[in-house]
Amino acid sequence: MPVYLTATGSYLPGEAVANDEIESRLGLVAGKPSPYRALVLDKNGITQRHYAVDADGKQTHLNEELAAHAVGAALDDRGIGLDEVGLLAVGTTIPDVLMPGFGSMVHGRLARNGHSAPLEVLTTAGICASGASALQHAWTAVLAGRHERAVVAGSELASVMMKSSRFEREGELASGREDVPAGFEYFNADFLRWMLSDGAGSAVLETSPHPSRLSLRVDWIELTSYAHELDVCMHLGTSDPTDVSVGKTWLGARDAVDAHEQGMLVVRQDVKLLARNMMATGKRELERLIANGRIDAELGYDWFLPHLSSYFFADKTAKTLADAGLDLPTERWFTNLATKGNTGSASIFVILDEALRSGLFKPGERILAFVPESGRFIASFMQFTVVGPESAPN
Repeated sequence: MPVYLTATGSYLPGEAVANDEIESRLGLVAGKPSPYRALVLDKNGITQRHYAVDADGKQTHLNEELAAHAVGAALDDRGIGLDEVGLLAVGTTIPDVLMPGFGSMVHGRLARNGHSAPLEVLTTAGICASGASALQHAWTAVLAGRHERAVVAGSELASVMMKSSRFEREGELASGREDVPAGFEYFNADFLRWMLSDGAGSAVLETSPHPSRLSLRVDWIELTSYAHELDVCMHLGTSDPTDVSVGKTWLGARDAVDAHEQGMLVVRQDVKLLARNMMATGKRELERLIANGRIDAELGYDWFLPHLSSYFFADKTAKTLADAGLDLPTERWFTNLATKGNTGSASIFVILDEALRSGLFKPGERILAFVPESGRFIASFMQFTVVGPESAPN
């Protein structure tokens, strides 16, 4: 039985925040503007994003609230209630609470928003690929006949980890320690303040296409980790990603204060590892999918939907596609990174939501989507075919 993506929803908190407003929202570190801000913004090409932080720097939403709003929007888009869904699968990078699971918290929040029903709940952990992982699980659950419908979401609340108060100690440690590993360098934390933003996206999957408009048939979803041979790149909870061992994680610290003092509670990304491995793993995964018949390079695609963390990777992505034998010129790409920001695990849903609502696709078109993750390098590709309501199986 084919599985169809029949509805989408997204939720981006507050008004769009322009580049020159970022530091007024997130705060100045040590009372000074960042020396990296202009450089990073020039490279990433993002012109605006959304924060669950108001003009006074106060948090306005929980992560679970963002996710619940997006799920509610997808259900409303499909015209169904939660009682008509069998599975809720949700991915995020950093949940509001360590326990219970994020999916359970979103489920509870949905009840407060008027969507109340018992159902199966799944939480997927990770970074950007946690949204793709949730989508893959929902797809296979419907494909296997365990549920006729599932709703899936990705949600991120990056802004609370990017507040200046979290970086005061980071700056002191990075400049004052001689034994700091490369992954701890201050730039690897500060540049993320200009890269990440808040938002959530959602989609409904079911066994029949939408009765009156276009749907996306989910042909396949692949997700492959290369952690068996690549080092940690993006991390939180350790000050030394090259030596994650007993006593060197936030759980092994004496207490939360000790973990903070050691610089473990700041999100960082090793930009050298990122540049070296991100597209290399994407190319390897493309070549693997072509070799095993998942991707027919000669047949090609009408649209390419990449989750780009930065436009810095646009040319590199184009070269990766070309080197793998895929003819996908940039006029057939669709991404909303510039206006919606990098929403991590939510990005693929936010992209799909805008593309479908804008009428971008036509029946019969084939779509390839790409979600890379730099945590310890995961590559996820997925293929969709655009179908009309008449495509329902007999």
